[in-house]
Amino acid sequence: MNKPPNKKPVYVPDKWDTVHCPFCDGDNYAVYEKFGSELQYTYVLCRQCGLVYCNPRPAYNQHFIDAAYASYYQYADNISVDDLHSINESSAEMFAHEVKHLISYDAARTGVLDIGSGMGTFLLAAKKYYPNNIAGLDVSVKMASFVKQNIGVPVHITQYEEYFPEVKYSLIHMSHVLEHVPNPNEWISHSHALLEPGGILVINVPNKFGIGNRMQHLFYKTGIKKQFANDWADPSRTPDHLFEPTIKSMKYLLAKHRFEILEYYTYSRRDPVSNGSLFSRLVNRGLKQGSNLAVITKPLK
Repeated sequence: MNKPPNKKPVYVPDKWDTVHCPFCDGDNYAVYEKFGSELQYTYVLCRQCGLVYCNPRPAYNQHFIDAAYASYYQYADNISVDDLHSINESSAEMFAHEVKHLISYDAARTGVLDIGSGMGTFLLAAKKYYPNNIAGLDVSVKMASFVKQNIGVPVHITQYEEYFPEVKYSLIHMSHVLEHVPNPNEWISHSHALLEPGGILVINVPNKFGIGNRMQHLFYKTGIKKQFANDWADPSRTPDHLFEPTIKSMKYLLAKHRFEILEYYTYSRRDPVSNGSLFSRLVNRGLKQGSNLAVITKPLK
């Protein structure tokens, strides 16, 4: 007799929280879209700062963390050195292009901190320019051990807002990690304390209002497509993106914490600084309609 295929368990939050906007703390919003395998989650649009965020959302407790990041912890069991160059959308070669662009803003190059360092692909690319004061932060002990053993860079297992090193950095890098945390204001504020004078903070996040995401939203609104993303049909999936940034909301958040934007643009993972084809430069640097957003910023004095 053939056995039925194994089904992933359905994720059911043990508690729901009604939240204010994670950026501006406002409570004036409109429903933007429903999502999830049963449309059980709701994204709302903040009318004050323009952020799209999950509300109500599953309580940010250990039950949620275990469900949301189980695949990340499991992935750490099977990584190899070859993955540094082949991992989809986060290879060392991809980050090498980004680092080469970022160092034009960091003349001092006294140190770099990568938050959410994962396999260490950004750290591997940055090590060429920052041979001494270089470190990562992550939540996986196994990932940290892998980076230490194969790249020779220490990775600290701690929350960013609780990290108080003896040194400061001229570059702090956050790539697709901010949208996962419930306290983005604390993270941005904490960066002031960790940056050298003249240092830069680089944040990469999804761009919710990029043309691809807008098309998916249109399909959802018109009923052409039930789910705005195919992987949300997975019943075990959690809303690990607690919010979806937009250009307007990121400008608001950084201004709120007295950061000056030096440059911002959208990008694809194939062209992380959007200086490739003419089409890429038009869409990502001209129209700023790409699926990801990069912001290079520094604290105001």
